[in-house]
Amino acid sequence: MINFFYDKKKILVKKKENLIRIDTYIKFILHKTNRNFIQKIIEKGFVYVNNILIKKNYIVKINDVIEIFLPEKQKNIIPENLKINIFYEDEYVIIINKQSGLVVHPGKGNESMTLINGLHFYFLKKNLKNNIYNKIPILVHRIDKGTSGLILVAKDKKILEKISKQFSINHIKRKYITLVWGYIKNNKGTIICNIGRSLKNRIYMNVFPNGIYGKFSITHYKVLERFKYVTLLKCTLETGRTHQIRVHLKYIGHPILNDKDYGGINTFKEKKYIKKLFINMKSQALHAYYIEYIHPIYRKKNYLICPIPDRIKFLIKNLRLFK
Repeated sequence: MINFFYDKKKILVKKKENLIRIDTYIKFILHKTNRNFIQKIIEKGFVYVNNILIKKNYIVKINDVIEIFLPEKQKNIIPENLKINIFYEDEYVIIINKQSGLVVHPGKGNESMTLINGLHFYFLKKNLKNNIYNKIPILVHRIDKGTSGLILVAKDKKILEKISKQFSINHIKRKYITLVWGYIKNNKGTIICNIGRSLKNRIYMNVFPNGIYGKFSITHYKVLERFKYVTLLKCTLETGRTHQIRVHLKYIGHPILNDKDYGGINTFKEKKYIKKLFINMKSQALHAYYIEYIHPIYRKKNYLICPIPDRIKFLIKNLRLFK
């Protein structure tokens, strides 16, 4: 059995605390935890900075959002036989097409039935079958519970290190498709601003246009189709901040359909004939359909495109009736 990383802690790096190694910084924040233990959890892939895995010598910067998954000794991560859509796999990486509603990582309130639980079950079966013992699933990046689409998974720490470097130099490209409220006049555009934790509620992210607070972020969008009260967009990430697309689209006045956290649930609620389409919709209309990276071993560009999920296809089909 594998140690179960249970208690999730989120830390926002303040101005006076930046420019030190992350293992030193976490030791300072958690007080009694020794540095050797911190280095081990970083190496095992249980520390994220701005939704991306890092190495123990990472230097923290102002407004970095650090997420730490700490172990609870009496519990273990239980491999669970979950339905996982493996979109691509080779000896070194797996690409998962995650369904909407699936949490990717165990944490407080989501101790089981996560993508990691399912991947551990899949790896356990495969390792036993092939007499392999050192392969473990490590998420290279994450997407929100309510967002569906492609997630890149490394099969060991060395592969993780090679792929993580690509994030730091923007060699990994990710594209999303989404439905947003309102009519977007321009065919394409770019949203550039700083994103940081809300000063009122740290659960949410906010835009800080003056650039004093938050981290620099860029999202490019292109209009694919316009409906009566809704626009279908393709969004390309140039940076990867927490909730970036959701926050950016809210900022320009076009929140994502059914995004309960960022204003996409009550917009145009008086349009009853459109509202009926969303009665059974449980999450925001956002899907990560494209990922591109340099293969960590073969050194060739690899890209994958997954189909639009039925929940979004259904909306598009019915929205076309109201043009």
